[in-house]
Amino acid sequence: NKFGSKAPILNIENAPANQGLSTGDDLRKLVVASREAFAKNLRNKKGLSKSQANEIAKKMIGATWDVGHINMLRKKGYTKKELLEETKKIAPFVNHVHLSDNFGLEHTELPMGMGNVPLKGMMDELRKKGFQGQQIIEAGDWWQHFADKGGGHPFKPSIEMMDSPIYAMQGGPTWS
Repeated sequence: NKFGSKAPILNIENAPANQGLSTGDDLRKLVVASREAFAKNLRNKKGLSKSQANEIAKKMIGATWDVGHINMLRKKGYTKKELLEETKKIAPFVNHVHLSDNFGLEHTELPMGMGNVPLKGMMDELRKKGFQGQQIIEAGDWWQHFADKGGGHPFKPSIEMMDSPIYAMQGGPTWS
C-alpha cells in the first residue's frame, strides 16, 4: 500500500552448486510456494480476490537466475543440455539475470565468453518464456590481478562479449 506500483520486489537467486536452491527446479518450487503464501495473506488480510492476490504475488515475487551459479552443477555431472533444462524450469519466474562465466568447477566470476556457461542457450530459453528483465554483469573482482596498472576497465571483456553499445542511447558503435 505504501509504495503502490513502485513497491519493492523480491527475487530469490539460485545458489552455487552444493548449496540449497542450486537447481532451477528447487528455485521454482520456492518461488511458487512463496507466491502462494503471499497471495493467501493478501486475500485474508486485505480482502483481495484470488485473481488480484495472485497477480500481485506474481509481480512482487520472482527469481534471479545466476548463469555462473547454475553452470557450477557441471562438477556434479550435469551436461549442457541438463543446464538448459534447469533454465527452462525457472524461465517463467525470472526477472533478473546475473552474468558471469566459469568452467563449472569454482565460483570464479569471469567475464562472459571466458568459460563454458551456455549463455546463448540459456538466454534463448528465458526469452521463449517472455524474459525482458535486467541482465547484471557480476564479473570484475578477478580483473584487479591482471589489469594494466595504467587503468584498464574491469568490465571491458564482458561488454565486448555482449556487444553492448558504447552510448546509452544505443545510437552509436558497439565495443566489439
